[in-house]
Amino acid sequence: MTRMILLWMLLASMMNAKKIQMTPAQEENWQIKVEMPQSSKRIPLGEFITEVVTPPSLLHSISLPFEANVKKLNVAKHQKVTKGSVLAEVTGTEWIAIQQKAIADAIEFRHHTHLTERKRMLCKEEIIPQKECVAANAELETDKIKVAASKALLKSYGASDEMIATLFKDLKLSPTMKIKSSVGGYVVELHATPGKSTNPSDALFIIQAKGSLWLESNMEAQLAQNLYEGEEVQITLADKTFKTTILQISPVINPENQTRQVRFLVPSDMNISSGLRGTAQFTILGESLKVQKTSVIKEGDTQIVFIKTKEGFTAVPVKVLAEDNRHYFIEASDRLRSNIAINSIAILKNMLGDSDE
Repeated sequence: MTRMILLWMLLASMMNAKKIQMTPAQEENWQIKVEMPQSSKRIPLGEFITEVVTPPSLLHSISLPFEANVKKLNVAKHQKVTKGSVLAEVTGTEWIAIQQKAIADAIEFRHHTHLTERKRMLCKEEIIPQKECVAANAELETDKIKVAASKALLKSYGASDEMIATLFKDLKLSPTMKIKSSVGGYVVELHATPGKSTNPSDALFIIQAKGSLWLESNMEAQLAQNLYEGEEVQITLADKTFKTTILQISPVINPENQTRQVRFLVPSDMNISSGLRGTAQFTILGESLKVQKTSVIKEGDTQIVFIKTKEGFTAVPVKVLAEDNRHYFIEASDRLRSNIAINSIAILKNMLGDSDE
């Protein structure tokens, strides 16, 4: 929408473009040369310092809600793991205590299950009053809730479904618990040490799953304002060139250096590691017109070029998108696909009535 508004403003300015009458003799006398702008599918942004970072969605933290002692550690930092891999075996007084409570709840539930079944038979034969069965059923429902709560507590402590099923079947507690990886990836942080106790507030393992990384760079605010999220970009970093899109542009400007953070997506198949810092070259994959820098001059707050016409030249405002050592890349329009003056621009500007250059 913003680009459409700018385009309409540019078209409106063109309708009021200033014309310069000039004879062929005058043009030859001032040695004015013209050149057709080159169509370009790439707009160079320049080189910027970048850093490759891991998106938070790829980092999976594994911790325990109780203080535990690490009996066995099966992985090292930066080691590759698969989903379900046993990372460590731990034990702890709280782990033993919740198993004991779960076993007690299971025994109570079994006892009341048998008792309720006997009472149902007696109630059916009217040997005991019906209210006895009602009370037994209510007590059994309470035990069901306790068992469900015990299973949920065990699961929150890290027990697997298989471990919970075995506990309630055999009524035998496990002295240790296996900590398994919830995803496949690499161990990027490791805070578990054999023989030492863990803190419930600390992550024992942080696993980085496979996926697309982020590339972040701080760009000049004036340059970033011409970019938009979703725009296609070509990036060259660490001798690798890849196409990607702009993910996010910071909505605020850093007041200290007047830059905005721009975030790009790094394809997962590029084999670029998180933490890499370096200079990257950025190119927007979009249409523009490439003109020599000598063909653009400033009139007030507007940059203009002079288009060759039958009568002479016409001053047309342009929007500069980017630049390199010799050229400007300007926003393309049909009006600008004509021969433009590439020298003696100051003379043409003075003919518009301006005395300053």
